[in-house]
Amino acid sequence: MHRTVEVCPMNTILVYSFSRYFGATGWRLGTIALHQNNVIDQKLAALSAADKTSLEHRYASITTDVPGLKFIDRLVADSRTVALNHTAGLSTPQQVQMVLFSLFALMDESNHYKAALKGVIRRRQGAMYAELGIEVPDDENSVDYYTLLDLEKISEQLYGTEFAAWVKGSFAANELLFRIADETGIVLLPGRGFGTPHPSGRASLANLNEFEYARIGRALRSMADEYYAAWKKKK
Repeated sequence: MHRTVEVCPMNTILVYSFSRYFGATGWRLGTIALHQNNVIDQKLAALSAADKTSLEHRYASITTDVPGLKFIDRLVADSRTVALNHTAGLSTPQQVQMVLFSLFALMDESNHYKAALKGVIRRRQGAMYAELGIEVPDDENSVDYYTLLDLEKISEQLYGTEFAAWVKGSFAANELLFRIADETGIVLLPGRGFGTPHPSGRASLANLNEFEYARIGRALRSMADEYYAAWKKKK
């Protein structure tokens, strides 16, 4: 990411979230950075007269100089009209948190927190997969603060391809996720929203205790065992 900024700063938007690194998910804490001289502002300036008129109407309520409104300021304005618009703007507690998080990160020059955090997250992940009874997946693209539980692959690893095909054909992914929520009180998000086409659940590793991840693993294994017994009866 930093190399991209160095090579083409005019074409790069930096987006950073404090939430997962500091275990503050749900607070919507983050920053967006854009070079003062960027290609997006140039593109806005080169728009047709009709498009500029449309934008005049869109932003007239916040400024009398819409042509001079920078793209990054338009992002802030537009955030009021999109999903999560109830969190638009920064409350005082959010601002204080961001200051403290930033200060802490700057003071930790040796990255002790980062190293400790990696250990905590990997233990949480290990506890879940240990109870599930399979190896932690080795994914070089993993970002570590969450893990995707591929329900079809887990079924195959536990009881083979034939059983996995039966599970896939008999149950909707969301049905399995709802059952986990009912039995453990822990909600896994559908993996489809995070770039995987397979029936899966996304477990954040940023904000629960280790024993809670073990509960997720046990619930998944218990479900798999139950479905396997039902499948064997039907054979």
